[in-house]
Amino acid sequence: MLTQADVHWIELDSVDSTNDYLTRAYQQSRVSGCVAVLAHAQTAGRGRSGRSWQSAPGASLCLSLGMPLAGYQLPFLPLCVGVAVAQVLEMLNLPVRLKWPNDLLIDDQKLGGVLCESFQTDGGPVTVMGVGLNLLPMNVPDALSGQGATSLAASLPEGATPSALTLAQSIIPSVLNLINQAQQQGVAAVFNLFTQRDAWLGREVQVLDQGEVCYMGKAMGINEHGAYLVNTTGGLRALNAGDLSLRVNA
Repeated sequence: MLTQADVHWIELDSVDSTNDYLTRAYQQSRVSGCVAVLAHAQTAGRGRSGRSWQSAPGASLCLSLGMPLAGYQLPFLPLCVGVAVAQVLEMLNLPVRLKWPNDLLIDDQKLGGVLCESFQTDGGPVTVMGVGLNLLPMNVPDALSGQGATSLAASLPEGATPSALTLAQSIIPSVLNLINQAQQQGVAAVFNLFTQRDAWLGREVQVLDQGEVCYMGKAMGINEHGAYLVNTTGGLRALNAGDLSLRVNA
């Protein structure tokens, strides 16, 4: 069972991408075990589908956690990390909701996201979990633009926005705790926690592939395999990959 005491911390003023930095460090055998990287600025970060996530100093939380874990050992890690981050933000009385599979929302506006990547090293498999949160309303990353982006500063009273370091120090133990819980109790425990925060549950949604609408229907939540269920005119469909969004003019 991993705890915060097992985590080696690295804090950087600026980096291209916290995920990429950690990936290189593991592959070059410069780090091992459980490692967290916090950067105060990011010049070439990535969101889902390769979207850019650049961040000016202090504008975003740019955090990655690496651990010796193969992706198949916990295949629904983005849901696990998303729930863990949401639990931390709920301590700030923020009404955070989760959009399958890896986005964090407030009032249907995107606050941040999760990007998990697995790879092989000489020392064995490693998975890196990246967390990005918009702290300030300025300099919104491309990964959030055009999607009704928001920020912690826009959702909290003036002066109440925590620093990136404070958030990171709360998020890492929350993620480790939920991973331990999933490994001990099974992913059903995580699925239940996700369902309680499911932003689209019961709403009319559309499924997109490279920007094209594939089908539309009512969001029914995730099943026991972690796939997202959509009730369409042609019946119930299980979505394993793709973009899920609210139906336009629904």
